Amino acid sequence: MLDHGDCYTKHRPVDISGILSLLPDVKFEDTGGPNGWIARPEWMADFIASLKPEGKVTFTLMRKLPPYQNLPPHIDSWGNVPNVGRRLHVPLVTHPDIKMRWPDDGIEVHLEAGWLWEVNYLKLHEVRHVAPVDRIHLHYNVV
Repeated sequence: MLDHGDCYTKHRPVDISGILSLLPDVKFEDTGGPNGWIARPEWMADFIASLKPEGKVTFTLMRKLPPYQNLPPHIDSWGNVPNVGRRLHVPLVTHPDIKMRWPDDGIEVHLEAGWLWEVNYLKLHEVRHVAPVDRIHLHYNVV
C-alpha cells in the first residue's frame, strides 16, 4: 500500500508468461486521443483474480501505447467511475526508456514488466515513451 504522498510502490513479481502468449490475439481499440489503445480481454478478470487483490476490484483496463506515444500530464478520471481506491499496474511489454513521471514531485520510474506496481493516479502524472516498442500495461483499481 502506498504511504501518504508516495507516487509508487513496487510490490512483488508476477508471472506474466502465459499472458504474453495471448497478447497477439488481443483486440485493442483506438481511443482517438493521446491515451493510446484500450482492451478488456475475457481472460483479464481471471488473471487479476489470480493476483489475489486486497479488496474489491472496481475497474480494469489494458492499455497499449504505440512506440513514441506519450501520455500527457493528467490526473485520472474515468467518466462515471469515481477516483477512489488503489491503482495497480502489471506491465506486460515495456522498455527501460519508458518512464512514468510525477512532474510536481520530481519523480520518475520505469515500471518493469513482470511486477505488480501500485501508482498514485490522484497526483499529476505522465508517461514519457521514447522507445521503439509498444508499452502494454494491465491495470485495475481496488477498494
